[in-house]
This record gives sequence, C-alpha cells and structure tokens, in this order.
Amino acid sequence: MNNKVKIRVEIDPSCSEPEVVIRTDRETEYIRKLASDIDRIAEKDGPQIRVYDGKASLLISQDEIVRVYTEPRKLMVQTAAGETYEARSTLKDLEMALDEERFVKISRFEVINMERVAGFDVSVSGTIRVTFEDGTTSWVARRYVRTIERKLTCQQRRTEE
Repeated sequence: MNNKVKIRVEIDPSCSEPEVVIRTDRETEYIRKLASDIDRIAEKDGPQIRVYDGKASLLISQDEIVRVYTEPRKLMVQTAAGETYEARSTLKDLEMALDEERFVKISRFEVINMERVAGFDVSVSGTIRVTFEDGTTSWVARRYVRTIERKLTCQQRRTEE
C-alpha cells in the first residue's frame, strides 16, 4: 500500500457537523497516524477567545495567540499579527479555556503559546528567557522552570512518535 490519500469533499445539507471517514482495505500504522493527525488538527484550535479593542469586541483563534499576560489591572492578549487586545476575564479563567497541550504558564502573570516560541535561552543561571517568533521576549519565573522542562520533554516525545 502506498501512502497516497485521495481526498474528496462532499456537501450534504443534512450533515450538521463535518465527518471524516477513512476508507481502506486494512488498518496500518500509517492509517492510525493519519486518523490521529486528523483528530489532533480538528481539536487543535479549541474555542475562540473574546478580546476587546477599545469598545469593539472580537473573537480570535487560539492559534493566533502568542501570549496572555497581565498589566496593572488589565489582562492582555498578544497575537502573532503584533496586535495586543484586552481580555475581560481573569488569567486563571482564560488559562482554563486555552488548549493545555499548546499553552503553558510561565509565571503568575503570563501564559504562552509553545507553538509561537522561536527559542529558549538557558544561559542565565536558573532562569529561562523565551523568545517568540516576532522577536519579543519574556522570562520564565524560577518556580515554573520545571514545568517548561516537562512540557518540552512531552512535546519531544510526541514528535518522535
């Protein structure tokens, strides 16, 4: 069996939710991985997050979020497009709404999207500097260093599978 896949989209007005069916003559490791990848992608984005730009309200995809952090009396959401919005909830509530496989808390005041991290600098003893894709940086609080190390180890294992 080769690893080519025919993809066909059928529009069915009676179907209220998308459905993916993999039709094959036998189940193989490739088919199991394909199903797992489709499931991961379908679950990936999670619920959108409501943010505010002044008085205007909008929903943004979790994939767009680089980090969520607090400023005095404000919860801010920074996006990959370089915009910063205000969220009108608590950091804890927002953290619970975010995809736990992608987002990790790095301090009492900040949650980051691991998929938007360009690199980690561990050259400063006991701390980690996080550099994001857009060049902004942040710091992992000492008490969260182990959390980041575990998250990176888990991500590496998933990549190897």
